Amino acid sequence: MFKDKTVLVIGATGTLGTETVKQLLNYDVHAIRAYSRNEHKMWQLKQMFGEDKVRYFLGDIQNKDRLDLAFTGADIVINYAAIKHVSFANTNPFETLNTNVIGVQNALECAVKHNIETFVQMSTDKAVSPTCFYGCSKAMAEHLVLQAKEWQGYGKTKFVVIRSGNVLESTGSVLEIWKSQKEQGIPLTVTNMEAERYAAKKEQIISAILNTIQNCQNGLYVLNMPKYKVKDLLTQFQPCETQIIGLQDGEKLREVLWREGEKFTEVIV
Repeated sequence: MFKDKTVLVIGATGTLGTETVKQLLNYDVHAIRAYSRNEHKMWQLKQMFGEDKVRYFLGDIQNKDRLDLAFTGADIVINYAAIKHVSFANTNPFETLNTNVIGVQNALECAVKHNIETFVQMSTDKAVSPTCFYGCSKAMAEHLVLQAKEWQGYGKTKFVVIRSGNVLESTGSVLEIWKSQKEQGIPLTVTNMEAERYAAKKEQIISAILNTIQNCQNGLYVLNMPKYKVKDLLTQFQPCETQIIGLQDGEKLREVLWREGEKFTEVIV
C-alpha cells in the first residue's frame, strides 16, 4: 500500500512519529512529509533521516491554512499530534481542546478536500470511559474521525482510528522518569504499585500500525498489547528506594483498551 505513495506524518517529532518515519523508509514510498511545530526536534529529525525521501514541514495542527498546504498531493495521512500529558491537559484545557479536537477537525476537512486515500488518527486507552480532560479530548477526536465517512459526501477517503496503550521508554514516560531519578540517587516516585497499564516498545507499536494501515477499512482498530503492573516495571530498577505519591488527578488504577459492546478490530502487538 505504501509503494510510490506520499505519506504525511503529523506530529512527526514525537516518539511514535519519529519511529514511523524511520520504518516508512523501509517501504518503497515516493516521499514522507514530516509535520511538526517543534523546530529543534525537526532539525534533529533532519539530521537522522536527511532530505532524500523526507521533507520537513514546520506547522501546527491548529493552523488549518498551513495544514492544507501539507496535505496537497499526499496519499496517506497519519496523525499523532496531541497534547498528551494528563496533568498539562487538565491545567491547559483550551490549548488541549484546540490541538486534540479542533486540530483533528482541521485535518479531517483537509483530508476530504484533498481526497486523501487513508486518514489515520492515533488514539489512546485513556479515551475509553475517560476520567481526565486528555481522555475526553481523545474520545471526541475518535468520534470525529469515525463519523467522517458520513459527511464526506462523494469522497472515497478511509477514516481509521488506531487505539493504543502506553509506549515504553517514550519521552516523559514513567521509565524515563525513574531512570533520571535513579541516576540522581533519589527515591523513585510511584503512584500505586497495583496500577495496571498496557504498554509495548515503540518498534512493536509502529510495526503493528503500519501493518494495520495496509489492510484497513473504515473503523476502529485496537492494539492489544502486554499488560503490566507498576510493581512489575519497577523490578528493572532494583535495588531502589520508592516514594508512593498516589494516583494523580484523572488517573485510573486500571486502564482498559475497549468498552464492553464496542465494535472494533483487534490487532495483537
